[in-house]
Amino acid sequence: MTAHVHGRAVARRFGDAAERYERHAGLQREVAEELAARIVRLPLPDRPRILEIGCGTGFLAEALARRLGPARWTLTDISPAMLETARHRLALPGTCRFLAMDGEHPDAGLGEFDLICSSMAVQWFGDLDAGLARLGGLLAEGGWMAVATLADGTFAEWRAAHENHGVDAAVRDYPRPADIGAALPGLRRIMRAERRVQPHRDGMAFLRGLKAIGADAPAPGRRPLPPATFKRILRSFDTQGASVTYHLAYGTWNKGGAPRGVFVTGTDTGIGKTLVSAVLARAWQADYWKPLQTGVATEPDDTGTVALLADLAPGRIHAPHAVLQAPLSPWAAAREEGVALDAADIALPATRAPLVVEGAGGLLVPIDERATMIDLIARLGLPVVLVARSTLGTLNHTLLSLEALRARSIPVAGVVMSGEPSAGNRLGIEQFGKVRVLAEIPRLSAVDAGVVAALARGIEPLEQVLEAAGAAGA
Repeated sequence: MTAHVHGRAVARRFGDAAERYERHAGLQREVAEELAARIVRLPLPDRPRILEIGCGTGFLAEALARRLGPARWTLTDISPAMLETARHRLALPGTCRFLAMDGEHPDAGLGEFDLICSSMAVQWFGDLDAGLARLGGLLAEGGWMAVATLADGTFAEWRAAHENHGVDAAVRDYPRPADIGAALPGLRRIMRAERRVQPHRDGMAFLRGLKAIGADAPAPGRRPLPPATFKRILRSFDTQGASVTYHLAYGTWNKGGAPRGVFVTGTDTGIGKTLVSAVLARAWQADYWKPLQTGVATEPDDTGTVALLADLAPGRIHAPHAVLQAPLSPWAAAREEGVALDAADIALPATRAPLVVEGAGGLLVPIDERATMIDLIARLGLPVVLVARSTLGTLNHTLLSLEALRARSIPVAGVVMSGEPSAGNRLGIEQFGKVRVLAEIPRLSAVDAGVVAALARGIEPLEQVLEAAGAAGA
């Protein structure tokens, strides 16, 4: 089946389902809400230019409008009937245009967008990565693309019912999350996945539900089964429990914007972030920046310490955004000194070199009246290296920190454990945190540039660490 004929068939099926779609698309509504919750955490500009692919009757646009407010919307769908339904039911804040379009092959002249999004539509692309790459080409510098799509293992129970009778299920083959858009030109990827199990009364109810939303098209080239075989498959499916698994992949891609590098944070204060930052800067020949420095009244500043330990030339060190005297959180120290801090004013320094950014304290340390350190991390857009203790109690602290980062769709490059090595705690962090331990730094009686250089030799190249961060959660 050619792409053009396939596209017309998909449009026809969804067009036929337009009037009844909302009554039967419960899962689609839930996924749209989840995707919108992830998108709202992205650092988008005010009144962003938004392109939605496969808007259907408007679940995702509706969910985004509640969270983002006014925007410049371009809503598209391959089915004119679906598009017309969305046009009549939506009243989006800002400006809005509706276009009948095959999202896999976007029209020329659409312009640039700050956000391109799609919920449960791109799985219908004939060549998923090629279609995503074309859409990525419409992103403005610093723009984001976010999609929810089906992944391998979807309809596993329906497939198993077919296999019980030696028949190949007439459903599509979906890719692994790790393989979806893994190397789109000029884009950095974050990928997360989840499985949802949806119960049905029986096999016929499952099939009627697919038909009601226009999603009952068989995979290209598959022919209908003989009635007797089909009945046996339905009985097997019902015997298994008549439930269906949906493996959902949530992919986010960013165009340009941030330099290559990492944000070093910790599960606590005084945990070794500065030493780890020095080791990484030395290993990767990276620039160093600590945007918020507190406690200089009682301790040496971290910027000077890293410059000495990593043997960095002055041009490799970037001045902090703010330097505060008291050994407190930036918010508390600024209040004591009468300084007005605003996390929104903090921007990455201009550099062509790799960059190591060191945070102050842990993830929820407040910066100003509204923002904490994790808000700054999300806005700067760098993957995180999390520094954690190796001793008793680290599993709880580390897993909670990883959960907080992933709840904000922040990629995690890995964990560095500080203190006496513990094989059990390392295994627990890697297994339950689904993250790599990049290094274990033991207690050191003294630290100097020679020690840092020796530790740096055990660190993986930056590109390998960033690639692992891009595939995290897949």
